[in-house]
Amino acid sequence: MTRTRIRRYRRTGAGMLRATVHPTPPTLPDWPEEGGLIELWRSWLAAVWADESFQQPVAHASPDLARQVRAVLDGQVVKPRRARRAALAVARYALRYAHRSTPFGLFAGVALVEFGDRSLVRVGNEHEAVVRPDPAALDAVITAWESGQERMADVEVCVNNLARVREDRVHVPAEGADEFTLASTAAVDLVRQAASSPIRHEALLGKLAAEFPQVEPHRRAELVAELLRTRLLRSRLRAAATVTDPAAGLPPELLAACERTAVDVRLDADVWLPQTVAVEMETAATVLARLATHPAGTPAWRRYTERFLDRFGEETEVPVEQLTDPSRGLGLPDGFGLLSEPPRPMSRRDRLLLDLAGTAAVEGDRAVVLSEAMVEELEAAAAEPFTDLVPAPHFEVCAQVQARSIAALDAGDFRLRVHTVSRASGAMTGRFWHLLPDLAAEYANLPTVAPGAVLAQLSFHPTRPKADLLTRAPRVVPKLVSVGEYRDGDEDVLYPRDLVVGARDGHLYLAVAATGQRLELLAPTAINFLWNNYTPPLVRFLAEISRAATAQVTWFDWGAAWTLPFTPALHYRRTVLVAARWQLRARALPGRTVSLEEWAEWLHAWRGRAGVPERVLLAVDDQHLPLDLTRRMDVDLLRAHLSGTPVAVLFEAPPPDADGWIGGRAHSIVVSLESKR
Repeated sequence: MTRTRIRRYRRTGAGMLRATVHPTPPTLPDWPEEGGLIELWRSWLAAVWADESFQQPVAHASPDLARQVRAVLDGQVVKPRRARRAALAVARYALRYAHRSTPFGLFAGVALVEFGDRSLVRVGNEHEAVVRPDPAALDAVITAWESGQERMADVEVCVNNLARVREDRVHVPAEGADEFTLASTAAVDLVRQAASSPIRHEALLGKLAAEFPQVEPHRRAELVAELLRTRLLRSRLRAAATVTDPAAGLPPELLAACERTAVDVRLDADVWLPQTVAVEMETAATVLARLATHPAGTPAWRRYTERFLDRFGEETEVPVEQLTDPSRGLGLPDGFGLLSEPPRPMSRRDRLLLDLAGTAAVEGDRAVVLSEAMVEELEAAAAEPFTDLVPAPHFEVCAQVQARSIAALDAGDFRLRVHTVSRASGAMTGRFWHLLPDLAAEYANLPTVAPGAVLAQLSFHPTRPKADLLTRAPRVVPKLVSVGEYRDGDEDVLYPRDLVVGARDGHLYLAVAATGQRLELLAPTAINFLWNNYTPPLVRFLAEISRAATAQVTWFDWGAAWTLPFTPALHYRRTVLVAARWQLRARALPGRTVSLEEWAEWLHAWRGRAGVPERVLLAVDDQHLPLDLTRRMDVDLLRAHLSGTPVAVLFEAPPPDADGWIGGRAHSIVVSLESKR
């Protein structure tokens, strides 16, 4: 009897292929013996570095490493230890070169994926590299340019709408959770008033001169330059995030000083997948939503909603700027000013998962097949205190399609392996919309939580310049909410001062103060808001508030069981929701004093006891490095990793023929899904 397939989400349109540019790795010579002469390391590096197709993307990704390699090859480095460090770094790049599909420089790119009756795969060699300035380098040259009074004379500037005045001091978000703070002097107050809308730099200095004639001209110019440096002022030179090329419109002399570039690759590929893959993606999305740890929003948002209702009730709409001010309103939800989330208490869901993982370990099972009864029990455990659950309106799933051939794929002989799940649609694809305009257009009609609410796009700069390109996405909906940017006047652009927060039926909502129109914001960026080190806290607040009471869908969360030394793979129908995972602690193996051979013996003994396969993925944050633990080089890479961290997290690697249907090319597919309710 066929099991009933539950699908509460449907695909919104085409998907996005993420795949390596090169399907095969560079030829890697035998790894040199530990403690060998520098000539051995030089010989190894020379053989690998001779591959031009490999050398180019590495040199672009890490000019510093390229210089180190050249120094070793030219004989400038004479210490074997330094040469070995360079070789280890090159080895890491060699492994990711053909085995990691995450778009990164010249290593991997993107293309459209369509769905039809049968599979079709064509991957050519005419890939297109789209070049933009490196964001950190561009930030440095713009900062230098903004310090020059004459160069800035005709450049318009405006006040950063993230700036807030508290206790006679002006606060402006800086990097991470830090802030710039300066005294709210008469001169600073004048600048804030005069530049509340765009004003020419020269005109702003003129207003300061008229008000403070006794102050020397260079001191007035220094004040404005300092306000630009601390981001209280934003200049037109810093293009808003809906401008996909930040170099557009900049003076040629300024761009000439920015030597480093960033590259995105549009793959020369035509890929069609059978509808059965789309159906499996919809099924996987549904079960992940059912298994969400927080089916009614996070505890922090629930507490914040309760505080709002206690203080303001459901009849009052409060301006965003007032509400988020801790002295006049509620401030921000718990955890928004931190770089990590606080630990959560043990739940019934945690206990069920601990039992499941412990049973698998005792019985020697590397994988557990989730039955419908198990899913229902876990779903009920997470939803136990709640009655009225609201589904997430949309999100994205990123998964590998595993099939040994196109024929197997068309016959339904395939498996999905979920890599990750985004908080909302556009999070993983947004930064590539400029490469895939047909895909971008599909995001204009996403559903909203509240009937009648209007979708608006959230545009902002990250707090760390190196992440600038991660927040750049073309405008796909008419309404726009701009935070912390320079903007010319536009009737369709809203700012935090234009927005209010209210509550209805126990749920918070965002609205336009002047019209009462309900808004729900689309934030097309892959930046992880929970880390809080790249995003202004107010941006996270605006992005999350409308969905705060909905299911928070993520990749499968083991909860308290993440602390266990082993968790099994979880399979549901044809999907691997999460792969088997082991934690290897550095203290379980000898230190660096023993030889690599002896260290490897200890490693393989641990593998035998723990049931760890030869091929694994070493997880570092959201990056996975493929390792073959039968190779000396890979073992040395693992040992080097453990020398700098107490724990190595290892996931079971996919089967060797998993990418056979696409010519052995490492890949993943991103699909946007929307609720069917």
